Amino acid sequence: MSTSIDVTPAHWGLIGFVFGVAALCAAVVLTSGMLAPVPEQSVGTLIGEMARDIRNAATGVASAPVEKPTMDLDALLAVLTPVLAVIAAVLGGISLFRHEPTALPKLAIGLGISAFVMQYAFWMAMLICGTVLLVAIVSNIGDILGG
Repeated sequence: MSTSIDVTPAHWGLIGFVFGVAALCAAVVLTSGMLAPVPEQSVGTLIGEMARDIRNAATGVASAPVEKPTMDLDALLAVLTPVLAVIAAVLGGISLFRHEPTALPKLAIGLGISAFVMQYAFWMAMLICGTVLLVAIVSNIGDILGG
């Protein structure tokens, strides 16, 4: 007769934990900008070109054709991070539903939610910075148009 308790291993929780770690790593790499394409011009030049495009659009001058952007690893991570995060949270939920030991499923859900929130906060910060930049350009549109 054995006095040990049969404990089922947390298969779903372990898989969810791995997906959660992958999602969090992808979010950190995406936020760090490590894989972002290196701009060929300075920020001031890019802002000046944006102002020139606004001026050309306002005066009706045709601008140069825009190059079609290619898919890069940074864009792939932007899509892959929330997918991995949702998979981690769902697998953690499945593991809790199957009454597996709760440590790994809770970590899987926590890591998935953390990766999702981290990417969301990053994109909100980018949106706010872009809005501030556009407001600054529009407020100086008189200087841009020369009048």
